[in-house]
Amino acid sequence: MSTLSCARIGISSCFSGSQEYISISCLNSVMSTESGEGNLSALPNVVLITTHDLGQHLGCYGIDTVDTANIDSFAEQGVRFENAYATSPVCSPARGSLLTGRYPQSTGLMGLTHAPWWWQLDNDEILLPELLQNAGYETHLSGFQHVVSEADRLGIDCVHSTENDAEETAAAAEEIFEETSEDTPLYAQFGFTEVHREFTDEPYDENGVHVPGYLQSTEETHTDLARFQAEINYFDNRVGEILDALEASGHRDDTIVILAADHGVPYPGAKWSCRLPGLEIALVMDGPGAAFEDRETVTSVASNVDVVPTLLDVLGLPIPDHVEGVNFRDHLENGAEPPREMAFAQFTEHMKRDNESRAIVTENWELIRYFDQGRTIDYPVEIHPQRFADHVERMPTAWEPRPFAQLFDVKRDPDGLEDVGMDGEHDELVADLSRQLLQWMVAVDDPLLQGRVRLPYYERAIDDFFTTSTRI
Repeated sequence: MSTLSCARIGISSCFSGSQEYISISCLNSVMSTESGEGNLSALPNVVLITTHDLGQHLGCYGIDTVDTANIDSFAEQGVRFENAYATSPVCSPARGSLLTGRYPQSTGLMGLTHAPWWWQLDNDEILLPELLQNAGYETHLSGFQHVVSEADRLGIDCVHSTENDAEETAAAAEEIFEETSEDTPLYAQFGFTEVHREFTDEPYDENGVHVPGYLQSTEETHTDLARFQAEINYFDNRVGEILDALEASGHRDDTIVILAADHGVPYPGAKWSCRLPGLEIALVMDGPGAAFEDRETVTSVASNVDVVPTLLDVLGLPIPDHVEGVNFRDHLENGAEPPREMAFAQFTEHMKRDNESRAIVTENWELIRYFDQGRTIDYPVEIHPQRFADHVERMPTAWEPRPFAQLFDVKRDPDGLEDVGMDGEHDELVADLSRQLLQWMVAVDDPLLQGRVRLPYYERAIDDFFTTSTRI
């Protein structure tokens, strides 16, 4: 056990806008492991680095206008998942899936966890830090998490940063890694609000900017994308600092490092939408052991629910029965058939309420089913990028009523510019994908099958209404 061991005490959280700020007092104390079994020194350390709104906007994913040398180098050394998708295009539910290996409908976390949305994990959900804590790991958090309103709910022994400051978040790495014990494995989670809006850095466009096909190439778009690229460069430098600190500590070779984005980029037609650009994520893993030694690119469909089962099996730890993700270890180590053929996602109320949807993504197709009235949007859109918060359904190009289902050819049309679901040539495919989507919704007990999802705000409001109206 390291000399710096932090008890789970004194946590308080508050929110400012969409940003969460955590403060905690960390005490020097000795905590016994709950497992009490096995050779703990044989377990590798685990580092998880999470980022906000990044999508796959990195050099290693083919975006050659950004400067992401640190992440690109890390990806070259490890395993990069080319076609990884989030379970939701919204922060909290996507991150909940990453840390539980379960879908948002199963965890109860179907929307943002902070006010006024108030979605919460179900009380019996166990997250990755707690699973590792129970196995004897000392668990640390530095920075942003946005999964629970109280950080001790994560299963964290020590929270190091007091604000969502990227430099402070990364700076904690040196202290954490230097204090790592040879006898007690370490789990360290570094969370960044970057590259969430608002963009504060000066525009970076030395190599131009990459304009996604679903955006009009306007001067405003170019300027905003240049600022976005600058934020990505800044985040990449912080990742480099964490990896440098790990290397300097002498623990790089016995540490599994995972880098994961939460969902797609913050632009119209991406974030807050189950369209492919809203779901695609950067996912890179590296570390000791046969699973990572080939330094390959996984091209099959993957989901962020697969991180927990894959990691636990690589560590030699049991995978809880309730985990819904699939295990990629055999595929990584032995070249076995990919364990997943399709990924699933959900979007439940966020900001506006006309985009309630569920999606299924395969190697070749994406089907989105809508459950609220809306308008068809003609992409690429011409709208100031920062106005995407006004919601894509209120864009000036949204005129025609939206169909119940949209089908996109993933290989030919990754930007989702042409809906082929109503062309009369894909009726059987739409029916088959709809059937598989329904089977998933039944499996996760999706409340949408019972009617419109009752939002936590409504539950609180109606409770307050009846309480107030019956008060004597």
